[in-house]
Amino acid sequence: MLSLVEDKLGRKLDRVGGDALAPRAPFDRAAHIGVHAQKQPERNWIGIVLPVGRMSADQMRALAQVARDLGDGDIRLTVWQNLIISGVRSEDVAAAQARIEALGLSISATSIRAGLVACTGNVGCKFAASDTKRHAEEIARWCESRVALDSPINIHLTGCHHSCAQHYIGDIGLLACKVQTSEDGDAVEGYHVHVGGGFGPDAAIAPEIYRDVKAEEAPRLVERMLKAYLAHRASPQESFLAFTRRHEIAALRNLIDGEAVE
Repeated sequence: MLSLVEDKLGRKLDRVGGDALAPRAPFDRAAHIGVHAQKQPERNWIGIVLPVGRMSADQMRALAQVARDLGDGDIRLTVWQNLIISGVRSEDVAAAQARIEALGLSISATSIRAGLVACTGNVGCKFAASDTKRHAEEIARWCESRVALDSPINIHLTGCHHSCAQHYIGDIGLLACKVQTSEDGDAVEGYHVHVGGGFGPDAAIAPEIYRDVKAEEAPRLVERMLKAYLAHRASPQESFLAFTRRHEIAALRNLIDGEAVE
């Protein structure tokens, strides 16, 4: 193939050494939050937490002004529904943080909230079967005060099979559904729960572990899942992803169901 391409081009293609194919270095799953040094000397980027991707118009305008005044004027979006302001001089980091916090926003987050993703939900999408953003907030508020995680975790809530929030690659993925509550067809908002999805070097589709979980029961279920991980992981270094993939779904469900919650 190379030879045919070179014949077509009329010249030899450049070759590179085998070291150019070295695996990518491990990435920091929490690097989208907080202050981080850039490659440029004395320049930093600041990752700002937007609770489940929501902010007001006033906050948007004010963040744009912070980027103009103290950064390089750029605002970048992350797949975790947060914002990054780049090009902030080291001497201006404290001032930028103060202005961000004055808007009711933060540059730090718990392990649960930093990787929390939710689609628009039925508040703004006709396809969604549940209010994903409200339920994501309820899960975060419930779990972060009850579970002390020491490693990042991604929890994705999506409102329908289109999966705008990509539930299938989350450590824990929740796919909205209607849960029938009577023989007359009455139903409430709920979720099918998936576990063990991944991306990049850990790419895999998350298998389903629970079906038809009522939305009001989701915070306690996620709490049990996280507590089962902390109680039964092989070591403090074992990630939630590695823990879930080390067990068959039935065995994992048994561990989770055995955890007590308030």
